[in-house]
Amino acid sequence: MLTQALPRRPDWPFVALILACGMAGMGLAATPLAHAWGLGALALALLVGLLVAQPLPAPWRERAIPALALFKGPVLKTAIVLYGLRIPLDAVARLGPGVLLLDALQILASLLLAAWLGPLLFRMPRNAALLIGVGNGICGAAAVLAAEPILRGRDRDGAMAVAAVVVFGTLNMLLLPVMFHHWPGLFGDPADYALFTGATVQEVAQVLVAAQAMSPALLDTALLVKMARVMMLAPVLMGLALMLRGGAAGATARRVPVPPFALLFALAMVVNGLIGLPDALRPALASLDNLLLTLAMAGLGLSTHLSLLRQAGWRPLALGALLWAMLLAVAGAALSTGLV
Repeated sequence: MLTQALPRRPDWPFVALILACGMAGMGLAATPLAHAWGLGALALALLVGLLVAQPLPAPWRERAIPALALFKGPVLKTAIVLYGLRIPLDAVARLGPGVLLLDALQILASLLLAAWLGPLLFRMPRNAALLIGVGNGICGAAAVLAAEPILRGRDRDGAMAVAAVVVFGTLNMLLLPVMFHHWPGLFGDPADYALFTGATVQEVAQVLVAAQAMSPALLDTALLVKMARVMMLAPVLMGLALMLRGGAAGATARRVPVPPFALLFALAMVVNGLIGLPDALRPALASLDNLLLTLAMAGLGLSTHLSLLRQAGWRPLALGALLWAMLLAVAGAALSTGLV
C-alpha cells in the first residue's frame, strides 16, 4: 500500500516524447510559413503535442501522467519565475488600479454565476459548480485542485471542473490570436489585447501561448495581468472556507498560502528592477527560459485529449461555456468603457 501511495516517477520514453514535441515546435517556428502565420515556438509546440496526443491509447496516456505533470508543474513554474527576470519593474505600475479591479470583478462574477446558474439551470451541486467558477475565474486546473479540499466535492466533481476549464481555456487560447490578426483595432488599441488575454484566458500557460501568437511584444503585459489573478487565489480560498463556516474549513483558511511560484515571480521582477542582471547573463537566461516554456507547452498539448469532452458531460461543459462567455463580456465591456 505504501508503494502505491508514493508518487510515480516519470517514464523516460514519455519525457523523450515531450522533448521531441518541444524541439519540433522550435524547429517549425523557424520556418517561413510559421513567420507568415505569426506562429511562435510556444503555440507550435502545443499544437504538435495536441496532434500527437489524440491517437495515443488510453493506457499510454495514463503512463504519461507523471511526465506531463513534471513539465506542466515544476518546469512551467520555473519558466514563469525566470520570465519575471525579463519584465521591467515599472511595467507593474503602468498597469494601474483598473486592471486589479477588472481581475477582481472577473473572479467575483465567475464565482457568483457558478453558484447561481449551476444548481438553477443544470441541477449541479453548488460546490461542484463553484469548482468550475474558481478554475474559470482564477488560474484553471491549479485553482480547481487548490479549492477541492475546501469545497469538499466528490472526486468526479474535480475531474469535471478541470475538464471544463481546460476545454474552454484551450478554445480561448486559439480564438484570441485569430481575433487579434483579423480585428486588431477591436478594442481601439491592439495593445489592449494583452489586457484582454490576461483577464480572460484560464491557464497561465494558455496566456503565454495566446499572447505570443498575437505578438511577443504583448507577452509581458498579458502575463502580469494573469499573475495578478493568480495572486488573488489565496484570499478567494480563504473567503470560500469562511463562507462554509465549518471547523475544518476555518482551519483550511488559516493555512491557505499564496502560490509560491507567484511570489517568486514577483521577487524576480523586484530583483530585475532594483539590482539588475549582468548583461552577459541575460541572453543565456532568456534562451533557457524560452526552452523551458516551449517544453511546458508541449506537455500541455500532450495532456489535452478529446476524451475530456466525454468525461466532463454536458452540464459542466454548458456551465463552463456560460462562464467563459461572461469573462469575455466583462473584459470587453471594461475595455470599451475605459475602465482599464
